[in-house]
Amino acid sequence: MKIYNWRPFLERWSADWIDSPGAEGREDTAEEIVRARWLGFAPADGERIAALEERLGVELPPSYRSFLAVTDGWRPAGTAVGSLGTVDGVHWYKGAELQESYESALDEEPSDDEVVRAGMWGRALQLSVVSDATDLLLDPGDVDADGEWAAYLHRAGSGELPVRYASFLDLMQALFREFHRRNAGPEFVNATTRELDAAVEEARVACLAGDDIDAQLDVFEDAAEHGRPGAGGFRHELTALLDGRPVGGGGGLLPYEPDGPFRRAVDTAREQARWGDTDAAWRTLATALGTWEPYGTERIAPVGLLADPILGPVITPARGRYVLETPRGGGQGRGQGSGEGDGLGGGRWDAAGLVSREIGLTWLADHAEQADDYRFVLVRDVSPEEVAARVGDGPLLPSSDEAEVQGRSLGAGGRPVVRVGSAGEGWSFAYGTVLEPFRSGRLDDPGERASRGTEAVTIWVERGDTSAGRPGVFYFSRAEDGERVYGFAVRGDEIEEWGEVPEALDPEELFPGAEVPEESGEYGESEEGPAPVALDVDDEYEALDAITGTFGVALPQLALRRGRLPAVATGPWIAAR
Repeated sequence: MKIYNWRPFLERWSADWIDSPGAEGREDTAEEIVRARWLGFAPADGERIAALEERLGVELPPSYRSFLAVTDGWRPAGTAVGSLGTVDGVHWYKGAELQESYESALDEEPSDDEVVRAGMWGRALQLSVVSDATDLLLDPGDVDADGEWAAYLHRAGSGELPVRYASFLDLMQALFREFHRRNAGPEFVNATTRELDAAVEEARVACLAGDDIDAQLDVFEDAAEHGRPGAGGFRHELTALLDGRPVGGGGGLLPYEPDGPFRRAVDTAREQARWGDTDAAWRTLATALGTWEPYGTERIAPVGLLADPILGPVITPARGRYVLETPRGGGQGRGQGSGEGDGLGGGRWDAAGLVSREIGLTWLADHAEQADDYRFVLVRDVSPEEVAARVGDGPLLPSSDEAEVQGRSLGAGGRPVVRVGSAGEGWSFAYGTVLEPFRSGRLDDPGERASRGTEAVTIWVERGDTSAGRPGVFYFSRAEDGERVYGFAVRGDEIEEWGEVPEALDPEELFPGAEVPEESGEYGESEEGPAPVALDVDDEYEALDAITGTFGVALPQLALRRGRLPAVATGPWIAAR
């Protein structure tokens, strides 16, 4: 049988309870408890434990059996549970009605855990002898490899599901943490609180040094469960950066304005990210992390970045870990974070962990990440502001995410809205989702207008739906100085081509299932038209990859998928008849 060293744990619990404020004056603290500094009772000998097992008709789980050998029960100890676990007091729980209620609520295909929990009510052993509407239960129908029964804490009347623990020992440790949380305060000082506070301070310093972040998170988790002040805040900072999301879920986004030299890096990075250059923004932040200073002892990382409406999307979980593993605030660690790990959509971080390797346009072919049809214009050697002026029909709108852009486009009197930004070295873009179906003969290609004095590339993609009779579309066009030079449009199984398309962009090679019809006309105008074939995802990927290689362009996936970019309304891309 596994040996459980109950005595030191229960002596610690007793000492912390007796030393808590006002213990001697409480009605539930008898004089002999204070004098003996022991919340338990005399041990139950082997004969009494054996008699209990005979009465119940079962062999008790190891952790509860060894508990009785140390103390025959446990007095009120700062939780809602009164006397518990005595040999004479434990009995089978009368939970037939609860069992029936839980089992009737199961759906047609319940999980194994749901079935076990529902059946628990009819077979559980009740340990709580006296309690304030709180039951402690052991389930003989849920036994692990060590013979331990699952334990449950059920707060009757709370409306909450019972909380499951792996064993009676785990349940008692949880009650000890609850006792500490209930009594936490300036006057509640004992050996346990001193140890926990010392561990929290050591972990805080280690965090600033970037040392073993996961181990420090465990320290903060444990201390927070005991109600130690500050530990919960540190835990939230670490988990927020590791998850890449603001503390509290992101309500009330505000620009991050730190003090000191790091403020200059934040301001620079925000301007870079504002136009979609998230890699440059991350590089700026990452190289300046060592200059960040905490607010006294209440902060361990620049977690305010996550709540910044522009910079928040720059901090992915991989980058959040890099932040935490980089020494800052005067901390001296064993080295900066490796920065290795998957970026959004499968991009990789380089060895320094500062930038993601560009994946060009191909991420758009990931239908899980980019579910909507899309269209965009790329313009060389023109700023994003100028692109907005060339393709837009009105003033530049505030920075918006995709949902806000959709709302403006689909609302009353809405017009197509695109977001603008930087698309790699020397290029800018205007990007939006498709709101009207493609019509080749009526297309008012905004790339033509945008290409004045330069060149522009326009892409329009509709995935289509074979079962719904909607053909897929892939439109590509290169314009120069206001005129289309070459391009193609694939719709269903037909190809329209104009100008001298480079060999690398040959649509018959990129879309092997489509061809130029012998008698081609404007799509949508002929009687037959193309077959309603959906766009093949591999063909879409290959075409985007070829365009990326030909022009050296890359749309910022992070900014478009998670970020906020300046927007502008445009006129219709399809001209009226």
